Amino acid sequence: MNPRERVLRALEHEEPDRVPLDDTIEWGHLHPWVAAANHLEVKTYEKLREKLGIDLRRVGWPMEEEIKPPVNPPPPGTITQNEWGVKSEVAADGVHSRIVYHPLQHIPLSEFEFPKLESGYFDSISKLIKSWREKYFIQGIMYGTFFETIWALRGFNTFISDLYANPNFVNELLDRFLKYRIDIGKRFVELGVDCIQLGDDFGAQTGMLVHPRLWRKYFKPKMKILIDKLKKVGDVYIWYHSDGNIEPIIPDLIEMEVNILNPIQPDCMNPSKIKECYGDRIALHGTISVQETMQVGSTEDVKCEVATRIRTCALGGGLIIAPAHGLQPSSPFENVIALYKWAKKYGKYPLRT
Repeated sequence: MNPRERVLRALEHEEPDRVPLDDTIEWGHLHPWVAAANHLEVKTYEKLREKLGIDLRRVGWPMEEEIKPPVNPPPPGTITQNEWGVKSEVAADGVHSRIVYHPLQHIPLSEFEFPKLESGYFDSISKLIKSWREKYFIQGIMYGTFFETIWALRGFNTFISDLYANPNFVNELLDRFLKYRIDIGKRFVELGVDCIQLGDDFGAQTGMLVHPRLWRKYFKPKMKILIDKLKKVGDVYIWYHSDGNIEPIIPDLIEMEVNILNPIQPDCMNPSKIKECYGDRIALHGTISVQETMQVGSTEDVKCEVATRIRTCALGGGLIIAPAHGLQPSSPFENVIALYKWAKKYGKYPLRT
């Protein structure tokens, strides 16, 4: 069974030869992955994925393929600007940053221009898809679908106030984002991805950042339209990402025909409970703690968590194991290697429960 077949079987809630595996190389800081690659004596991230047994591949997330040592952090106070015109200041650790300029606090929405994709953007994606299509399950990334990008443009507190006091503005802004996301998503589907990754961080450690009532009023209808449009273009799975605890809206996501929920942070939600309640209708992706186990745990802790997750969440398929977020620079590379070693060992079907 090749990686693509393995993932497809799991997503149909059937048992493949083993539990599929994914990475978070593009999500977070690269330090632990670079160290793992050096230890395994590989020169590219693709070779690292092959070595670890990663079954999925992503397109739409810029990243150099050659493995390089982590660069010296930029000086604290350095200002950077993204394609949306949002400006951020590098924090004292040289790794994290905080937003210091929100364009839609200074530019009327009628005058704000959405970023145009660089010439050749989809050409490079097409080449990757063609090279991976027969062997791997391919995901097209559109994270920050609505909420995260919008609050970065508007300012978090300002946008939360808008949800209550400025509904016409919110709906106009969401409508513009919806068209933008539909256009990009259609191209991904037409190029042959298996899955579209959508999502926004609506969850905090103990609950949602936006009340479920407001989420259902503003974001659910737009996400539903987006999902319906994409599924009409082609036969694709829909992946939904949100950090934190978003348990109140999981039934809504299932109703909207979301197929994969990520990352099921075990520090915020109980993966075995999610599996018990919803595991026959939605697949779980992630589930391995990066706040505790991957960052400050031992390799034995990693082994135990992997074994627990497989025992409680993998029966009948519907589980893809990965770290539940990008790894922090302090995460030991030994934990990276241990995660995939034990997932491959314990994740073979039929499971020994």
